[in-house]
Amino acid sequence: ENVYFINNLGDVTSLNINDGSLIWQTPTQKNTIYQNAFSLKNSDLVLNDNTIFFSNNKNELFSIDARNGIVRWKQTVNSSIKPRITESLIFSISNEGFLFVIDEQRGNILRINNLLKGIKNKKNKIKPTGFIIAKNKIFMSLNNGRLIKADIATGAQENIIKIGKSKISKPYIFDNSMYLVRDNAIIKIN
Repeated sequence: ENVYFINNLGDVTSLNINDGSLIWQTPTQKNTIYQNAFSLKNSDLVLNDNTIFFSNNKNELFSIDARNGIVRWKQTVNSSIKPRITESLIFSISNEGFLFVIDEQRGNILRINNLLKGIKNKKNKIKPTGFIIAKNKIFMSLNNGRLIKADIATGAQENIIKIGKSKISKPYIFDNSMYLVRDNAIIKIN
C-alpha cells in the first residue's frame, strides 16, 4: 500500500501508492548543509515485518517503524551495503569488512567478525561490494576480484575464491547457482 524511499539527504519517506500523498517523512541526518549530501551513501532499504532497515557510511544502522516513521533504534555500523535479515537476526557487512550480527528487535550487537582477516589490505583499499547468505554460509564479494566464503554460525573464513583482478558485483542467486558480474562478463559459480 505504501512506497518507501530514502533521498540523498537521508530522509526516509513513505507515500501512498495510489495517490502519492505523503504518509510520513523521517530525517536521519542533522546536517542542514546540502553539500554534505554528496558524501552520504545509504544502503538499499530492507522492509521486514513493518520495519525498515538500512545503513549508511556515517556509522549508522537504522530500524524505523514502517507504519509511522518512528526510529525504533540506531546502531553504530559503518556500511553502505544492504543488510540482510534472517529470522530475528540482521547481518551487515561494514565498509571495512567486518560482519555484524545484530538482534532485530533491540538492535544489540551479538557478534562481530573480521571477514578480511588474513588478507593484506594496504592503505585499506580492499572493500566489500556486497554479500549474500546461502546454505548457512556468507559470500562476500570484494573490489579486488575475490569472493570470501564464511560460516554463518561462527563467522570463520572458509575460503577465498579468485574471480578476477578487478571489482566484482555483489553475488546473485538464481536457479540454485550463484552469479557475479565483472568486466562485462557474468561468472556462474556452482
